[in-house]
Amino acid sequence: MSQDQAVFVGTVEADGRVKLEFPSQMRAYCKARYAGQCVDVIIAPQGHAKTRAQEAGFHAMITPWARDDGHRIDDLKRDILRAVFGEQEHTNPLTGEITLVLREPSTSKLNRAKYCELIERTLELGAECGVVLIAPNEYKQMKERENRRQRKAVA
Repeated sequence: MSQDQAVFVGTVEADGRVKLEFPSQMRAYCKARYAGQCVDVIIAPQGHAKTRAQEAGFHAMITPWARDDGHRIDDLKRDILRAVFGEQEHTNPLTGEITLVLREPSTSKLNRAKYCELIERTLELGAECGVVLIAPNEYKQMKERENRRQRKAVA
């Protein structure tokens, strides 16, 4: 999911019509960002599409850990994916050699539920390694509080 996408929850009724839970929220979002533009509308089972907030939150959460411990972010991410989702055997079709590969080799293909699992387990793994990570929702709330304080100070 790219930065310019949002997820709106709804139900598909028996006649095939989509009934959104918060239609005014969706209309306001579309009006503000896409009025007059052609867009793609994707219908998927709830929980399928990961959110941009999950992607950004996960990377923001592990970046200080990687930086402080001198790891490359991609290396730490790969090690976390291995710890959370495990490995599976792969047989090289050219040589017949059997190697272990990541079950989930990239975060880009994870659905929303797997991203939630990844974030929760990463918090646990960090704690097991003596690293205190800030969960994405906590970070967002902290930033919102800081912004409110700054607005009050200016007013």
